[in-house]
Amino acid sequence: YEELLKKQCEHNVPIIKCDGCRHEIGVVKVDKSIIGEIITIKDVELSGIGVTLKATGEIGPNQNRFVVVSPRMPGVAKEVLVDWGDRVKKGQVLAILDSIELGQARADYKKAKAMLKLAKKNYQREKSLYRQNICSKKQFLEAETDYEQAQIELKALRERLKLMGLHENSMLNAPEGNVSSLFTIAAPFDGTVIEKKVAVGELKDAFTPIVTISDLTHIWVWFDIYEKDITKVKVGNSVIISVASYPDEQFEGLVTYIGATVNEKTRTVKVRAEADNSHEKLKPGMFAKVLLQVETRGDSIMLPEEAVQSDGQKDFVFVPLREGLFLRRDVNLGARVDGYVKVISGLNRNDKVVVKGGFLLKSEIMKEKFGEGCAD
Repeated sequence: YEELLKKQCEHNVPIIKCDGCRHEIGVVKVDKSIIGEIITIKDVELSGIGVTLKATGEIGPNQNRFVVVSPRMPGVAKEVLVDWGDRVKKGQVLAILDSIELGQARADYKKAKAMLKLAKKNYQREKSLYRQNICSKKQFLEAETDYEQAQIELKALRERLKLMGLHENSMLNAPEGNVSSLFTIAAPFDGTVIEKKVAVGELKDAFTPIVTISDLTHIWVWFDIYEKDITKVKVGNSVIISVASYPDEQFEGLVTYIGATVNEKTRTVKVRAEADNSHEKLKPGMFAKVLLQVETRGDSIMLPEEAVQSDGQKDFVFVPLREGLFLRRDVNLGARVDGYVKVISGLNRNDKVVVKGGFLLKSEIMKEKFGEGCAD
């Protein structure tokens, strides 16, 4: 301001005070009463500028919480206790199957337990007699061998039942009685039944899918990023997800995986984000728009776009002087992000700048430019 006071206009007064000439140096004067009401001034501060990438993708299930449930042995479905869309809890019974193979295995196991009991009793008897020199060593050794063989056979049958999916406590040590050929299939974790491939009376082979369960409270979003941008993407980057079904809502997620190869045809890399879906609004198979926050720089001057004016050749802002005077300051601009624009040069940190009402000041300069008169 002091420097501008030293400059004289053709009317031999400080140009800054001359109504007819001050526009020549880019100064405009307004009534001080409108400052704060129509014209808003703020300090220039350094702030982050976010760089975003746009992509389209598809919602998919979280494969870490996704399972295709199948029996370990063939069987006929006696009961099916769930249907499409049912929510299930860990351990909940999904179906009951009847397996001839299991029935035979259980019968063999029951027989082997009885044979072991008999072999043990015979071994203990022969051992006692041998110590008393009543039976021969050959008889004792034969009883010992039979006992060891019975133990081996029972262990083998126990392992066979375990491979069929039976548990030691609940199945192998079942009370004596009729041998059952029924077995249950249970949910391995909480989730939703998204597919059912079994009906009552249907014969299912071993490892043939009967039910698919997915935990839909956390979903994945797959999308493609061009190879030129892939160096900007990092695991942990934030993403904003939107879908056509909920046009007024946005869903947040994080990048959890970046592909290791480039698609030769599209020159893109697969990227995966994970998002909370406890509301279960996002459905696998939905198309999604993805905004990927890939970089934030904290050393940039960012202004609202309305703070910047243009005369068709240069961009400029207004900085306050005093007594209702404002000075035009030319600026060079950079990236525009969400209604803000980066100022590359022309302003410094802690400068004051007009962020609202700049168009009014621009109009006043134009009026003074075409006006006449001199302020003494």
